[in-house]
Amino acid sequence: MYQRLNLKKSINRDRLPIWERIDLTRPHKPKCFSCRLRIQPNWRICPQCGSNLSDRQPKQPHCIWVNACWAATDSDTESMLLEILKDVFAKVFSAFRSINVFLTSDPPDAQEWGERFTHVGLILEQEPVDYLGVASFHPGGVTDRAIVRLDQIINTAERAQLSSSQLSNLIANTIAHEIAHTLGLDHSELPADVMNDGLDHRIHSLMPPSFHAEQITQMNYAIYQHQKSFQAHLLAEKNPKQK
Repeated sequence: MYQRLNLKKSINRDRLPIWERIDLTRPHKPKCFSCRLRIQPNWRICPQCGSNLSDRQPKQPHCIWVNACWAATDSDTESMLLEILKDVFAKVFSAFRSINVFLTSDPPDAQEWGERFTHVGLILEQEPVDYLGVASFHPGGVTDRAIVRLDQIINTAERAQLSSSQLSNLIANTIAHEIAHTLGLDHSELPADVMNDGLDHRIHSLMPPSFHAEQITQMNYAIYQHQKSFQAHLLAEKNPKQK
């Protein structure tokens, strides 16, 4: 084979670098703001999720407040948790990057959000329970409350002798699982899926959370319908029917 190679072939050194060859003036390809499907400019209804495309502006994201609200504990445990939670939040934020949500660890601004947000509480309790997290759930709808039991996750990690990185993955998967429930996602039968019923520390401690395309579409559509319902409610309040 080496005899067939033309090693004397000259290299085109005058070729323009890639950043000069990319056409940055090309118009962007429109996508559905709900499910992110590529659409044509003249379409009015998204063929995948059924969203009304006449309104091209993306709706305001749904606010999700992930609140570390445990009571005072010893300084070593608290410093360890705070260090791990930095990594946890990065993984959770990455998992929801394609979903129309505003994730925050700070209390939502009352003037901007009012009571229209989902509260996810990260708590440490002494009372033993048989779950890692729990959330309010309405199939295909948005709800406002979830709890993640950090104490139960830490106990599981200690029994399984997980590393800090694996503990971070398990916490992130549990938080993402409960948030997804508040955005209308049901359980999955796939063992490695973040929505599997009963997260397995042997699987979900090995990888950060992620969602597949259909799950992303379902959550975005639930948020879209939730916001549409809220706007209709505001409009009804402003224009009450005359008796």
